[in-house]
Amino acid sequence: MKILMNQLDLSSILDAFSSPVMVAKPVYDGSKLADFEILHINEAFKKSIKHSICSGHSFLEIRDILNADIPWFDIAEKTINGINLEPVTYYSEQLHCWMRVQMRGTSDGLLVVNIEDVTEEKNHAQKLKKTAYHDFMTGLPNRNQFNEEFPAFLMKAEFNSTKVGVLIVDIDNMKYINDSKGHSAGDKILIDAAKVLSQFKNSNIIAYKHGDDEFLVIIQNANAVDTIINSCDAIFEAFQLNNINVSCGLSVFPDDSKDENDLLRYSDIAVHCAKKQGKNQFQAFVPEMQKTFIQKLSIQNKMTQAVLESKFKQVYQPQFDVKSNTLRGFEALIRWHDEELGDIPPSVFIPMAEECGLIIPIGNWVINTAFSTLKQWQTKYDFKGIISINLSPIQLKQPSIIDDIKNCLDKYQLSPNFVEIEITEGIMIDSMEDAISKMKTLKDMGFKISLDDFGTGYSSLSYLQMLPLDTLKIDKSFINDITSKDGIQANITNSIIMMVSQMGLDTIAEGVEHDEQYELLKKFNCHIIQGFLCGKPMTEERCSAYLSGNQAALISLQNPEQD
Repeated sequence: MKILMNQLDLSSILDAFSSPVMVAKPVYDGSKLADFEILHINEAFKKSIKHSICSGHSFLEIRDILNADIPWFDIAEKTINGINLEPVTYYSEQLHCWMRVQMRGTSDGLLVVNIEDVTEEKNHAQKLKKTAYHDFMTGLPNRNQFNEEFPAFLMKAEFNSTKVGVLIVDIDNMKYINDSKGHSAGDKILIDAAKVLSQFKNSNIIAYKHGDDEFLVIIQNANAVDTIINSCDAIFEAFQLNNINVSCGLSVFPDDSKDENDLLRYSDIAVHCAKKQGKNQFQAFVPEMQKTFIQKLSIQNKMTQAVLESKFKQVYQPQFDVKSNTLRGFEALIRWHDEELGDIPPSVFIPMAEECGLIIPIGNWVINTAFSTLKQWQTKYDFKGIISINLSPIQLKQPSIIDDIKNCLDKYQLSPNFVEIEITEGIMIDSMEDAISKMKTLKDMGFKISLDDFGTGYSSLSYLQMLPLDTLKIDKSFINDITSKDGIQANITNSIIMMVSQMGLDTIAEGVEHDEQYELLKKFNCHIIQGFLCGKPMTEERCSAYLSGNQAALISLQNPEQD
């Protein structure tokens, strides 16, 4: 009676539980476990499984109701033998929900089974996973999902002896678009780019949002590199048709590498190569790219050290007034000699410095050194000429550039009337309004403003009218062929000089190396010449000697013995 009462008390307690619970005892056939007899199944359990199972039934019956594919009997046997296993979560086709089943053994050898509907929890987890593995804006899988799936793609390709293409698609000029048109315009381009890539989605082509303005496309199950190249060409052409400029870089498994990190790095190197060659193009990785990239990285590392150790030097190339043949001033030019690499020309290291941000400290050094030198010349030799300083478009973008120049001017107590700021046509690529505003501020302060390398890039008459210029430098490429018999280059140069002079600007001809060039420029009323004919770049010491009255200190083609 007491035992029965305890059983009734236990049953009523279990029935009061909101959690589904079943209690069963093992049934043995001799020493072998044969089944479990259900001692009690509470009301919550019956509602959860939507079945009329009751006490006395076999556990094998409830097993099939839950899910016949899961080895419930084996789990139950291990549980009563003292092995506690993790809960089993599965989707019930019968109940159309996710269930979690956990079994525990009691001290007197009974089996307690608890089930729980975890559909809401599972859906929440799936939403979190989708958030973690998908890009909200474009709807594409993101870098996290790529990182999980990429190794499997390569393993599959190696097993099947197939190839995998890793294509990086980088939207060109995204920073300029965001800055000039707003982030909503940039977001629209990203969404449109994702739509382009979605057109190619199939079992072999999978696109991912891989960075702020970068997508990554996997092309798998290819038997030949040409198959991958054709797919890449089609993708690139689709972007062109949609007026979206992209730079694309491709690497191929296993041809380029079997290592996933190498493949990503090679694709990225190919993208950088595409951008360097003018952007909006597709480049497949070749080993020479890596060699060039490593050399570039080596130069950048050495350049960083050169900045820290002040290993740059400044030289000065004289400029002469054509009519009076007197010294107009000097252009300050930076030079860099590395003990291992030798002389590295500015045409190589300046673009690298602009790309990696070192142009800012280098540019500050140039300004400070030039101002210091000018002050010495004025003090020692009563120098009344101009010193011309090149200002990178990256420098001009800096919010503090005006204050930096003014502070340096104040430091050496110089008048801005003796300083000419040279800018290149690169300022016209982006942030043009800001650049013009800063140039006007500099001109209002008393600095002269010169446009360098005219005719080699973005120059036009409208630009010349917009820019607050004092001087225009005609690029060496015009001067080289000015004496050619067809007269084309001479006519162009003459027209430029006439036009610029009518606008009230002075003209400087760069790269003058022959007497014939000089005579023609003089005939065309060019105001100033600069070139090896009259003066090569010289050290500060040699310039000081020249300013002190030593005419033989000047290095030029006219004085070859001094070179």
